[in-house]
Amino acid sequence: MNANLMIIIGILIYAGILVFHGFKSFKTTGKSSEAFFTADRGVNPLVLLATTAISVFSALAFYGVPAALYRDGIGFLSNTGGMIAGLLFVVIGYRLWILGKEYGFLTPVDYLRSRYDSEGYGILVASILILFIVPYVAMQLIAIGDATVVTTEGMVPYLVAVGLATIVVSLHIIGGGMKSVAWMDTFHFILGAGTLIVLVVYLTITYFPNGGLSQAVDTMLKDRELAPILSHPGPNGTFNWQGTLSNVLTGAVATVVWPHIFMRTYIAASKDTFRTMAWALPIAYVFVFFLIAIIGAILAPAIIGPDFANTDSIISVLSTQYATPIISFLSLLCLFAFGVSTADSLLLSASAIGSRDVFVRHAYELKGKTVDSRKVVYFGRVLLVILMLLTLMVVALKPTYIVDYAYKLSSPFFAQILPATIGGLFWKKGTKEGAFTGTILGLVVTTIFTFFISPPFGFSALVWALLFNAGGYIAVSLFTKAPEQIINKYIVRVESIINSGTEVNGLVDDSLTALNNREAR
Repeated sequence: MNANLMIIIGILIYAGILVFHGFKSFKTTGKSSEAFFTADRGVNPLVLLATTAISVFSALAFYGVPAALYRDGIGFLSNTGGMIAGLLFVVIGYRLWILGKEYGFLTPVDYLRSRYDSEGYGILVASILILFIVPYVAMQLIAIGDATVVTTEGMVPYLVAVGLATIVVSLHIIGGGMKSVAWMDTFHFILGAGTLIVLVVYLTITYFPNGGLSQAVDTMLKDRELAPILSHPGPNGTFNWQGTLSNVLTGAVATVVWPHIFMRTYIAASKDTFRTMAWALPIAYVFVFFLIAIIGAILAPAIIGPDFANTDSIISVLSTQYATPIISFLSLLCLFAFGVSTADSLLLSASAIGSRDVFVRHAYELKGKTVDSRKVVYFGRVLLVILMLLTLMVVALKPTYIVDYAYKLSSPFFAQILPATIGGLFWKKGTKEGAFTGTILGLVVTTIFTFFISPPFGFSALVWALLFNAGGYIAVSLFTKAPEQIINKYIVRVESIINSGTEVNGLVDDSLTALNNREAR
């Protein structure tokens, strides 16, 4: 049988498994929004580790990072920042998990709206997150479509590939919600890491049988055009700490408040899960990116040589032209693993925010109407269908501007909720006025330094935006006052639980009781 035909059959079987896995729990996840959006807050450490790690990687990690390493040198690896991202998830995530258990939060908007006691701020945050989710999801699917065309040598047209990927991802989420996403992510993480190991071992043994990676490095050092890749600390072979800091903030620090990662802080089964994540998540990040670094900075240039034009396809070319058909198929599945895991997580986040924090909140809750939890899931599934259609339009048209704007703005714009998130968890003086000021300043600075003015002093737009954001948040908060009940509810109580290990604190409970009585009246 033709190798390309076998790959196509394999893709169709994989797609069928995804859809089946999602709809296997269609009825059970439809019973409540807790089940659909947070898997009943019962995800164990292994699954949480896998779903968080693979959701961070995305298709850009599998295809984009090796390409950037080949172009810009080994210094580009600073954008991973695995240790920082892993530890931030634990430090911030544990407090968010406590608040989620206490007050039923499901999304970033839930927490930020409540912490700053502002419906307007909730709408602002929801708008930012939803606006940049769809184009970023589209980027994952476009990468899958392009790789499928290369791997099957054109037997699967681009539109067919992206159409299938979009429909499968959407149906998988509609069927099973977070439970299906998290469990499939575990399989995807194992598949992705395993495929990278196979690809590295195969290419090393096949093309450098006498010395392995040492032979590959020697090959590069003997070539004037390739040798700089191993020493280049960053783009264009120049080093500046500003660029390294920008890379770390973009690729690591900001990811903790990306909506799909933020939501994963709510789904842990217990606080022990975070103890495991404290050491396991950084290791998972570093391990996977170590393999990606070997491919992009050593094997790809040593095998393909210098001046490879279409760097974004470097993994596809290595897998198809320099490996066996089974390796090609595994590499394509690895891309599916990275891309699908990010896409379905982001779409589920958009569904939760749009249905629960926008539609249900403003059409029902604020008008004093009650809404059945099953209806919230229904609204979420309807929104997923709408999001699927919007995504299909983007990936079908493949507009250069949209793709470019998603790449440049998704992380910087998502990152603008970082100061308000951290301040809201740790700083008693943080106010809604400060949150509004900081976030809006950050958005304005991001836009200006992305489209109109080059960021000064070698820093990226994200660095400047976070500086203005944090400065505005702190300055305005110092001149305004947060309500005492808000401080008690979202900071004092959490600190009491963490420090004492108990679920109650007399003073805090008295404050909460008084607050609840006032709200009831």
